[in-house]
Amino acid sequence: MSITHNEVKRIGACLDSLRQVSDDLIVVDSGSTDATEAICLAKGARFFRRAWDGYSPQKNFGNAQARHPWVISLDADEELSPELIASIQRQFAAGVADYDAFSLPFITNFCGQWIRHGGWNPEQHVRLFDQRRIQWNLDAVHEGLTLRPEHRIGRLTGHVRHYTVDTLAQFYAKTERYSQLFAQRNHQAGKRAGWVKTYLSPAFRLLAEFVFKRGFLDGRAGWIIARENARYTYLKYKKLTQLNRAG
Repeated sequence: MSITHNEVKRIGACLDSLRQVSDDLIVVDSGSTDATEAICLAKGARFFRRAWDGYSPQKNFGNAQARHPWVISLDADEELSPELIASIQRQFAAGVADYDAFSLPFITNFCGQWIRHGGWNPEQHVRLFDQRRIQWNLDAVHEGLTLRPEHRIGRLTGHVRHYTVDTLAQFYAKTERYSQLFAQRNHQAGKRAGWVKTYLSPAFRLLAEFVFKRGFLDGRAGWIIARENARYTYLKYKKLTQLNRAG
């Protein structure tokens, strides 16, 4: 299952990889004006148009259309590696009765370079799950699954390949967008950000990602990612403070 909006560049590869593990491809689209729909239909996907009302509602709607209880959810800029495809196939051939979900390893491609250190590696996310027990939450910024301590989570080998951004301009735009969403959600929840969070948290994040997590081994890309992630941390708290002051 995938959600889309003008994803002509990536959605084909995403669906090609999903086809290796499922015979039911679902795409929930929020008004694409490019050839996204044509590509999805050509790949054999069931294509649903739905007005955008948030990441989690879109994904929960898609899950509800699924013909099988187990769902694998990928964003349009993600695809399964051959090793991960084989790992999923082996696991389902052996049975999944002992699990409620599986955590998948991720590797991120940043402007054409695979990132192997810093804050983005190692990275794991639960994306393969039994929808009878688990759904998406309602977080406006970084949606997640309603996982509970009693859920049994398995692990698989290989990677979800995430092609996060192609240009620095896209990366910087994401920082602005996600920091604004964070500030709005937390303002509505009545939360506040003090001096420590606004000014010291960004500095610590930069140091942690670039030095302690060895982001410097990814060269210039590692520096840009650590710096921009620190800027995101600063902006989300700065914007929250501005919203609180405005009432």
